[in-house]
Amino acid sequence: MISITERPRVAAAPWTPAKAVLVGGLIAGACDMAYALLWFAGVKHAPWMKIPQSVAGGLLGKASFDGGASTVVLGFALHWSIALIWAAIYVYAARRFLPDLLRKPIPYGFAYGAWIYFFMNWVVLPLDAMHTKPHFAPLDTWLTGLAVHVFGIGLAISLSAAKTAPLA
Repeated sequence: MISITERPRVAAAPWTPAKAVLVGGLIAGACDMAYALLWFAGVKHAPWMKIPQSVAGGLLGKASFDGGASTVVLGFALHWSIALIWAAIYVYAARRFLPDLLRKPIPYGFAYGAWIYFFMNWVVLPLDAMHTKPHFAPLDTWLTGLAVHVFGIGLAISLSAAKTAPLA
């Protein structure tokens, strides 16, 4: 029996792909940057400015660490741009080619986050201006980084993308 005091349950309209990319990308970027700042600056005691500067180092190389506030801003901008690109790739692929990604966002989000982690560490970083070599050490950093990518990045993107699915 439905009570007259209950609010009616109305299905929300699906999100636009642009909204899914924006929300998923911004949340994914925030999860990743929060982890990087908390882990590397908080736990590993690196100066906090070095975290976004290391992202800028992908373009500028080691000179990014001498750039002060301007390379910090560049690093933040690049970081969120990359997160938005990953979100756009997932939303586009799900809507155009693989609709199952929208129907099962949790397992596919976990897999996508893990794939992003390995692709960034084993393909992108070795090719950027810093030429970072892939590694599994230290193990605590490797495991926490993977966990953040699986739960914070992949899941944020996949759950946002799933909101674009037409109502059943």
